[in-house]
Amino acid sequence: MGQKLSAMKYIRNNKRRIAVLVVSLGLCFVLIYLTNFLLMATEETFRVCTIDNAKNVQYAFLAGSSLGIDVDNLDGEEINQQYLQKNLELCEALKEHEDVEEVYYTQVLYNVIDAAIGSWSVEMPLVEKSQLKTISDHIDVEICEGRMPENPGEIVLDKAAMSNGGYELNDYFDQESCDKTYKIVGVLDSDNYLGYGLISEECTVASMLVILSDGSVYDLSKLLEEEGIYVRDTYDNIVDVKQGEMLLKQEVTDVIGTSTDIIYIVIIILLFLALFIVYTMYLRDRHNEWCLYCSIGYSRKEIYRSIMRELLFSFGLAIVIGLALIGVSVVAVDFMMLSPKGIKCRYFYPDTFLEILCTYAFLLGVLQLPVRFALHRIMTIDAIDDDLV
Repeated sequence: MGQKLSAMKYIRNNKRRIAVLVVSLGLCFVLIYLTNFLLMATEETFRVCTIDNAKNVQYAFLAGSSLGIDVDNLDGEEINQQYLQKNLELCEALKEHEDVEEVYYTQVLYNVIDAAIGSWSVEMPLVEKSQLKTISDHIDVEICEGRMPENPGEIVLDKAAMSNGGYELNDYFDQESCDKTYKIVGVLDSDNYLGYGLISEECTVASMLVILSDGSVYDLSKLLEEEGIYVRDTYDNIVDVKQGEMLLKQEVTDVIGTSTDIIYIVIIILLFLALFIVYTMYLRDRHNEWCLYCSIGYSRKEIYRSIMRELLFSFGLAIVIGLALIGVSVVAVDFMMLSPKGIKCRYFYPDTFLEILCTYAFLLGVLQLPVRFALHRIMTIDAIDDDLV
């Protein structure tokens, strides 16, 4: 026959059935993308904590033995005195390097940053009042609300850290070892989870080296080696870009990748089973219709083309609807859940879109099996009558 079968005619007459298929595929699209979006928001947040902040400020907590102190043959007081002296000497030595602007051996607070999943600790130096401007100028931040610290135990946090911790101006910083000692008196105009303040005599916390560099220090251990200090991972704690990249990959990126793959596979398996079963029943319901088409002269090839046009329309419409829903969903999730908590996120992940499109192509290919089987079972009305006789 010269006239080809119209896929749109069936779609118009079976809007409810097609709508169920389209909405199901579209929601699956949204579910996969939103899962990846929330997991990646964790990586985006922790990337700032581990890498971005470490480009200009590095930290080092060195064991006494790493500094050359004979910890086995000295009493506690002597070890403490030598430890302080060694760190102060190292500060002066590191200042001589051209890529180091300033070095302090001072107390450091830890601010716990919560992401969509998990948390990370960010260092905040506590210094003397005369050193505040140096730190402020180095990290290039200004006060946008409140004031700079003036009294011992006063600190400032940036906007993201304030939102993430649920703090307001003049709240007390949550430090487990102290009771309402560090007061937040100012908010920094930054979103990098930054903070610093003045040392408090009422509550002392661990001290470490704080290195203000020009951004070129990638591996702090190499800088320390030039001063005869060999970093040992078991005993020493280094915070720099190299260490940040390693920790981000091992503890965040790899874990998220594995979790994403597992969730993705589970969703695909469930979608595949549901789609295969439902579509097989759908094809069975249309068996008589196709037998009639075959009886009046349409070939199996033309019927197959009509089925494929229906499927391509359904899958294409599902992608369009899915994209629209994703756009609305990620903005809504960011506005209602992430931004109020100071959590970083990125809207567009092209690799995830590509994975979803590949999944749709796979599902479309798998559906060829029930379609081919249904076409094989098509008979003309004469053949059906012969079977009944």
